Amino acid sequence: MKPQRILAIVKMELTRQVMDPLVLIFTMFLVPGLIVIMGLALGNNYGWGPEYTIFEIMLPGFLVYAGLLTIYDVASGVAAERESGLQKRLYTTPLTSAEYIFSQMISYSIKPIIQLLLGLGAAVAVGYRPVNGVFGYLLVIVIMVIFTYSSVGAGMITSTFAKTANNAGGLAFAFIVPQQIFGTFIPPSFLGADILEWVIPSWYPTRLLGMIFAGTPLTDWEIWVRFGVLLAFSIAVYVIGILVYEKKKRR
Repeated sequence: MKPQRILAIVKMELTRQVMDPLVLIFTMFLVPGLIVIMGLALGNNYGWGPEYTIFEIMLPGFLVYAGLLTIYDVASGVAAERESGLQKRLYTTPLTSAEYIFSQMISYSIKPIIQLLLGLGAAVAVGYRPVNGVFGYLLVIVIMVIFTYSSVGAGMITSTFAKTANNAGGLAFAFIVPQQIFGTFIPPSFLGADILEWVIPSWYPTRLLGMIFAGTPLTDWEIWVRFGVLLAFSIAVYVIGILVYEKKKRR
């Protein structure tokens, strides 16, 4: 892959993402705003146990939900590029499918990382104090980057089945809502469906962030098993995204 080509597409995508300030502000500050509201409302409510407040238990899910929204961003964005004819112009360049998707992963991973930092900052502002060292926080960032990559891949796949940007955005929620409900806000074990913990992608980062914030030793086997599965899933989605995009490109 040629770094110059990738950087050119990244620059183009970042420019396009800030073209609509209203959408940018809404997607950037929606989750931090919800965190502030829930923190103030539930920060002293220990209805789910004596050790952690409801807000502390829900916070990892809020942060992962921000990453899930990347599926919508990518699906609608790529479909809009196809509608405008931009992708056809890109097809005439030496740009490969792998370079294009990788550039999408880079450009769309920047906003979720900013969202993560804003979300954590908002949580700390309303009294949340995560437990773990600097390495733990760095691991949280790595986990969210990997999960964002899988969301970018899912968005790319979604966009290939939609004719317009509006259709792509609507179709994206077929992937977002199940993961939002069962992978971020309602632990599968609450429903007696523990098997869902291993098949819903968003539950991996939610569980990992919850364990790290709670001070679980980073040598715990579950952290690294779930981290490995999440990484493998992201790679698989990336490969599928390349294949599906290439197939669409040839039509």
